[in-house]
Amino acid sequence: MLAALRRVYHALVPLGLRRALRVSRFSPDRRARANLWTKTGGRVAAGPFAGLRLAGNAPDDCYGPILIGSYECEVHEWLERELRTGWPAMVNIKSNAGFYSTGLALRTGGEVRVHAFEADAAMRAETARSATINGVHDRVQIHGPADIPTLSALESTGVTRALVVCDCEGMERELLDPSAVSWLGRSALCVELHDFAAPGVTDLLRTRFGATHRIQVLEQRPRDPVAWAARVGVSVEDAQRLTEELRPWAGANLPGRWLVATPATAGRA
Repeated sequence: MLAALRRVYHALVPLGLRRALRVSRFSPDRRARANLWTKTGGRVAAGPFAGLRLAGNAPDDCYGPILIGSYECEVHEWLERELRTGWPAMVNIKSNAGFYSTGLALRTGGEVRVHAFEADAAMRAETARSATINGVHDRVQIHGPADIPTLSALESTGVTRALVVCDCEGMERELLDPSAVSWLGRSALCVELHDFAAPGVTDLLRTRFGATHRIQVLEQRPRDPVAWAARVGVSVEDAQRLTEELRPWAGANLPGRWLVATPATAGRA
């Protein structure tokens, strides 16, 4: 009976109206994602990685700030500047589903290789999938967990300096040590900070890189839904929902903090 009713519904109700009715059943957050997903074809709408095709098959498979392009927008200006510098290699420590590793590969092109480190096997598969559907799989080299030996070993492959993006849940304290991984001292770093998981890590990184780098610590700012609505062509209400960026930890939602460090030496890249 249910199958027969479904056939009648499909025969009598036009496809466009059926889609509108499906979207109307969504929560406001889901509806906002669905509207923008349809508009962009499942690609990132703005930001440094605008045009990156998301690996999900539907709006529910994506994170609103990534889809609209506001994700970690505090670091966008710094990242754009470093991408223009022309770093010869990219290193992404904890690639997760491949947003940064694929995005960096799309932005650099040519012979620049992206080294993506990820401990979780399922996330390594997602990193590979993201690179494949965006046509950069030949330049994204996927590694297992990052540690001092594996990072140091990159130098034997020709990595003497790099643009590094790191979000490793507090392991930045153990991994980002230029006295143990020498090429880090000649590299540009964007590090999401996790002092709540690794107390004192911000001050420690300042100490480690302070003599060789220009360092800034960036704090998450409120998003401007009016500006993002105008930028990507959605309603202000949708932009408000899409740009909400939360970082749950131990039952709380914490704001993001990043350390960006640029080598002070001229001719660094």
